[in-house]
Parts: sequence; C-alpha cells; structure tokens
Amino acid sequence: MFGLNEKKFFSEKDYEMSDEPILATLFTTGNGYMGVRGSFEEFGSLRIQGAFVRGYIDEIIEVCEPFTDNEYMKKYYLDEEKLKTFEKQDSCVNMPDFLLVKITIGEKTFYTWEGKILKWERYLDSANAEYVRKLTWDDGDGNVTELEFRRFASFNNQNVYCQKVIVRPINHKLPVTITTGIDTAVKTCGQFITKNDDFTADETGMFYAFHAVNKYKFKAAYAIKSVFPKGKTDFTYSENGRLGAVHVCEKAKEYVYEKITFVGTERDTDKNVNEWVKEEADKLAVSYDEQRVLHVKAYKNYFDTMDIVIEGDDQADGYLRFASYHTAISACMNDDVHGISAKGLTGERYNQFVWWDSEIHQMPFFIYTAPETAKHLLMYRYRMLPQAKKNAKLNGMDGAMFAFCSSVLGDEKVWVYARHPFLQIHIDSDIPYGIIHYYTATGDEDFMKNYGMEMIHECLKFWKCRVESRNGRYEILRVTGTDEHHPYVDNDAYTNYCVKFAFGKFLDLCEKFDYKITKSDYAAFKDIYENLYVPMLPNGMIPQFDGYFDLSRGLEEAGKGTLKQFQMKKSGLYHKSQVIKQPDVALLFTMVNVGVDYSHFAENWDYYEQMCESSSSLTFPVHAIASAKNHRMLSFYNYYMNTLKMDVDDIHGVAWQGVHSGCLAGGYLAMIYGIFGVIAGEDAIAFKPNAVPFFKKISAKLFYHGSKISAKLEGNKLTLELIGGDEVPVILPDGKKFTLKNNVTVLF
Repeated sequence: MFGLNEKKFFSEKDYEMSDEPILATLFTTGNGYMGVRGSFEEFGSLRIQGAFVRGYIDEIIEVCEPFTDNEYMKKYYLDEEKLKTFEKQDSCVNMPDFLLVKITIGEKTFYTWEGKILKWERYLDSANAEYVRKLTWDDGDGNVTELEFRRFASFNNQNVYCQKVIVRPINHKLPVTITTGIDTAVKTCGQFITKNDDFTADETGMFYAFHAVNKYKFKAAYAIKSVFPKGKTDFTYSENGRLGAVHVCEKAKEYVYEKITFVGTERDTDKNVNEWVKEEADKLAVSYDEQRVLHVKAYKNYFDTMDIVIEGDDQADGYLRFASYHTAISACMNDDVHGISAKGLTGERYNQFVWWDSEIHQMPFFIYTAPETAKHLLMYRYRMLPQAKKNAKLNGMDGAMFAFCSSVLGDEKVWVYARHPFLQIHIDSDIPYGIIHYYTATGDEDFMKNYGMEMIHECLKFWKCRVESRNGRYEILRVTGTDEHHPYVDNDAYTNYCVKFAFGKFLDLCEKFDYKITKSDYAAFKDIYENLYVPMLPNGMIPQFDGYFDLSRGLEEAGKGTLKQFQMKKSGLYHKSQVIKQPDVALLFTMVNVGVDYSHFAENWDYYEQMCESSSSLTFPVHAIASAKNHRMLSFYNYYMNTLKMDVDDIHGVAWQGVHSGCLAGGYLAMIYGIFGVIAGEDAIAFKPNAVPFFKKISAKLFYHGSKISAKLEGNKLTLELIGGDEVPVILPDGKKFTLKNNVTVLF
C-alpha cells in the first residue's frame, strides 16, 4: 500500500515485493546531476537497481523485438528490413551501485524477504528531498531489531550522495556486522558495459575507478568516506562483484553508520578524473547531519519557487509537490553537459535522449522557477548546433537540423527501424519556440545576442529549404506532427503554426538586436512568414492536417480514453481514423503561445478532446489546461489528478521504467497556465485566472524578467505581490496594465 502519509509525503506503509519495480522509480533520489532509483541498500535487484549521471552515456546492444501485427504497423510504423539488422544504440549507463550497506544480526543478514517484517514505512520527504526507510525486523528466531535508512543526493554539492543507517537491537545482544561498499554487478540493458580500473580501501575510505567499455569510454570514479560505530574493520571485502569493507561493531544499544560518496566523471572536469574525485572528496565533512543541513538549505532555496501550495485538497497538494520534486531532480542546475530526458534520471527507458518534450513540456517549468537551469538546457542545444548543421547537410538542406532524439554528440539517434520519427521535424520549430519563450519570460538579451539568435537563424535556414511553394502559398509536406498515429501528412497544423511563429518573431528580434542577416535571407524569411499556410476552416476549426476531417470518426466509438487504443491496435487502422495519440492542435491553445485565434478555442477543444485516446502521458497536462481555460473545472480536476498521479497510479502500466517527466512538469504548468492564466509577454506579464471550486486557496510563485512574483488565488480574488527584484509591468484580468511594486488584490 502506498500513497501520501499524514505529512503529505509519498509513502509506502507495507512491504510488497511485487511493488518494488514501480516504487524504485517513485522513490528515486537525485539532484539533476545524478538520479538513484529506490533500490534497497542491502540488495540491488535487476530492474530495480539504477544509478544514472546526466550525459554519462555509452553504446549498447539494444535488444528490440517489436512485431508488426496490423496494417498501420506494417506500412507506417516499422521498417522491418532495418529492424532485422538493428543492433547498436546509445544509452545512459546504469552505473555501479554505491548504495551497498548490508546489516548482519548474529548469523543472519537482513533482507526484506527473510525473517518477518513487523513494521514498515518508507517515504520520500519531498519538502527536504530525503528518502527514509524505517522498519522493525524479526530474524525468524524471535530476535527483533529496528533499522533506519536515510539518504539524499545533495543539492549543495551535485557530486555528493549521503547515506545513514541506524541499527537498534530491541530484545537481544547479538553481534552486529556492517558490510559496505560498491556493487559492480550492475547491467545496462542486460549487459555489463563498465569495467573496473582501480579499487582501494583503507581506514580513510574507499576509491573506485571504472570506465564504459564500448563507444565513448567515459571514465568515472567514486570516493567513499565512512564513519563506522566502534569496532574493527576488514577492508578486503570482495564477493560476486561487490567491493568494500566489513565492519564488526562493538556491543552497544544503537549502531550508526554514515556513508558519503563523491561521484565524478571525466565530463565534469578537465583534470584527471581520478585525482579530481579524490581531491574533492577530501574536502567533504564526513557527517550525514552536517551534509544534510547544507543540502536542505540549498534545496529549499531552489525548490521554493516550484512549490505551489493547494489548500483544501491534501491529495492535490501532496501529489503536486511530489511531481514538482521529480521535475526539480530531472535537470542539471550547474552545467550544459546534457539536456533533460523523457525519464529524467529515473530509469534506462528512452536511453536518456533529449526529445522535443524538453522545450515544450519540461523547460517551461524551469523558465518560471529556475531560469538559470532553463538556460543550461538551451546551452546544451547550442553545443549540439555544429552537428545539427551537419545533419541538415546530410539531408540536402541548409541551416541546422536538430536531432529528434539527441544524445551526447547531436547526431540523430532515432531508432532506425521506426519510420515516422524521422519525419517529426517539428523539433526544428520547437527549439526556436523554446528560445523565444525563454527570452520573452526572462528578458535575457545577452543569451539572445550570443546564442539564441544564431540558433533560430540556422533553424529557419533549414525551413527555407523545407517549405514548398504550392497553391500560391508555402506548405510543409510529408511530416509527422506530435500525434504519431498519423505519419506522412501534409500541413500538420502544429508544425505550420509554430514555424510561422518562429519566422515572425525572428524578423522582429533581428530589428531589436540589430542582428545581421543577408538580404536574400531577410526577403525569403519575410515571404515565408507572410505566405506560409496555417490551416483554419471558415468556421474556426483547425484541421490537424490536410484531409483530417475526411477520415473516419466511427472507429473510435467502441471505447473511450485508452480503450480506444486497444481497439485501434487490433484493427490497425490508425492512419484511416481521426483518433489521435495525443494533443496536437490543442497544444496550440495551451502549452505554446503562437497567436492562434482563441475565439474558436472551445469548438476545437470539444472536438479534439473526443478524438484523443490519451496514450501519451503528455496528454493530461494539455487537457487540464484546456479544460481550465474553457471553465470546465470537473474535467480540469480529473485531468489534473491524472497528470500528478500518472506514475503513482501507473496509468499506462510502465512506471517501473521511470517517471513520465514531461507529464509531471505539467503539474506546475497546468496551475500557472490554466488556473492563474499566466501569459508572459516581452513587455508585461498577464494574469487571466480561472477559479477552481474544489480548492480553497492556491499559492504560487514565478520569475519574470529576473523578478519574483507571489500569486495567490482564493475564490475570485487574485493577490499579486513582488517578493524580489525590480518592479514588474502586469496586465490584470480586466485588461488594465499597471506596475507591480508592492502588492495588489483584484476581483475577477
């Protein structure tokens, strides 16, 4: 049984072995640099165990055996010839497990499946980013012991991971032995892809060096410092791939063991990584409590803006905090070595590739809560720009063609046997949109002058080659939108609207920043902007792509929600139906602000909501925002709770693989966009709130142009307060503009 405890922390009240895979995901601890799944210290099970460092990637033999059992899969989804020869792929590396701490009571080692667990609670304190497991264990012979495990990935020092184990004998005086170290018997996609380089252990701690063995061969090292209770330590422990030390404790009422691990890779430093790790580890205070004080202070400072408080609904409040915690630990705060992946740092699935989710679903969370982190995500894209130019050239295009699946080099990592992702070139409008969104909300002119304008320019040079002149206008043919059920379409609405928006904004920004482009580029860009087709029927309906409304509506009638998916997979006729995988047109009214005509929002929303089967987790925050903006608050609440509990309730049945990071980021964004109605403009920030009858009060914070704003919504009363930075131009719900200096309360 798991859910929220009395403090609204995510909690497990009873141990159930079958829940281990999903809880390994949900109990992940991390700090954006590293993510450590909720594996048990005493034993790391396969599929449960996982430690990942952003951008620590190597090549694997990826075992893939999809089967085409319908027309859609055969003709549009899989290239079976390439599937036969597919073998190698980049992937995040499941690193050696430094959590290892085994407790032996007398002659029996504690394992969850041995003896009897008399009491159990495990929780993730999302307010302090700390994992805690407390239990009472009977060894099977009546000897009862209390065990407590605590751990966190430090927000004060991104390379530091801290653990504390407390052992309390209850009714016995049996000897206690602590075995600690590193479990190197860890696999990535079922393969050993790291090799031991060095291991030493003495009274000062342990040092372990290793490298990935295949393509990139990145080096890494751990330096472990321990504080043992009184006793004797043997530093020669080595067993079945486990390296470390065995400590036999002197008899006491309580035994406390502390373990501080410094994790480093050669992607962190220009120095010799082994020497650097040793030097940095030597600077650390080897005290869990001291490290925790520093960590909690740094985390609270970082998380403060992310922490929306909902009064009147403990479920919504607690799960929102849990979702925002998982988003906070998904992106690196301090560098641009890598971007943000679909699973964050919680699992191997999707190989830690960076997708379009980054700019549209994940980065906006950081734009409003941690702008420097958002900037790092964009700087990762900038570092991939040279390869993006090569990608375009390989495809016979000018400019830059960013990889739909981006790894450490920026070359395309889409699985070669999957046909349609190669057509999802909307990534080359998503990135310009992300850059423009970042600038609009932050006012970071230096970034635009030095990096942003160049990236947008190169993307638009690609689009200049890709658009086609047809029917007296420019069109974009043969693409796949965000809805992957309909590949090879012409004039996908999401793509066309976003491309047009990018051309228009770029031309405006060229004048603002005096950015120099050739006369031919300027003329071509202006021509495309003015004449690119953006679909809309006379009645205001936006066809998702050419011919969409001519497809069958009848195929979806047998089921609703995800039930549609099963019916469609059986018949294999997605491409002949209006049933869509996830929102495409609805994105234009919710997550992106590209100037669509909102006077027809309701009609489009009514239609596309019924056509969407929600088989992508990214559906739920988009639908929540659309419901709020159309004042359908029961629908909002249902979609919103699905957003927050996507993985807790395992709605799609794959939470064991890692969290749905973009969906969870949508918890914060659904509040900011849907409920507070925030629209960030270059010159002012607007609030158009939508009251939620289920919540008593909502308190949120966000950054705009370097200033920090507090926004509170209670009934139909909106209160804004400037809590940091310079005064802010604000547009109120009635359309009036004023300057926020102190605070203001308005009724709407």
